[in-house]
Amino acid sequence: MNKLIEVINHQRHDWLNHIQVLLGYLKLQKYDLCEEYMYRVIKEANRDTLIARLAHPSLVTYLLSFNALHKEVVLDVEIPAPFSLLDRPDLGNCILGMVETYRQHAQMNGEPNTLLLTLTYSGDCLHGVADYAGRLDAAGMKQALVAMEQEIIALGGQFVMDIHTDEESVIECIIPFTAEADKSR
Repeated sequence: MNKLIEVINHQRHDWLNHIQVLLGYLKLQKYDLCEEYMYRVIKEANRDTLIARLAHPSLVTYLLSFNALHKEVVLDVEIPAPFSLLDRPDLGNCILGMVETYRQHAQMNGEPNTLLLTLTYSGDCLHGVADYAGRLDAAGMKQALVAMEQEIIALGGQFVMDIHTDEESVIECIIPFTAEADKSR
């Protein structure tokens, strides 16, 4: 229950910040900046909608609450078009595990660590890219990535480690799967 309260407080604080920024632009009569900022807020809300449409309750909850509950990594999620993991909970668990692995191996050094997670559904496969920038326990992470690679291969997919150092890591996963059509549009 405390985590839920923490997430709600974080979201309330974010929305209050948005309103204060917009009010400031309006008072200064910076209407062009106000409009630009509104589009940014709309983009964030649309991203959250696309995350919710993944229809995997634990993954959706994890991704939407991540930045409120975890300070070691700032997570950004990009999903170009909606798709559902309702029929493939194993894929949702795999994605959750990927993000959690990066979180567990992140190292704080004063600078924010960032993880960009991009999930693209192409009609016959899910293409996931995790792009991490910041301090990382590269050796420990490498062992975790070997286990992750085996999990991806067991799902019939491909796993590619593009870059992996103590300051940057990029992995790509391509997993065959056919998503249920998004009926919520």
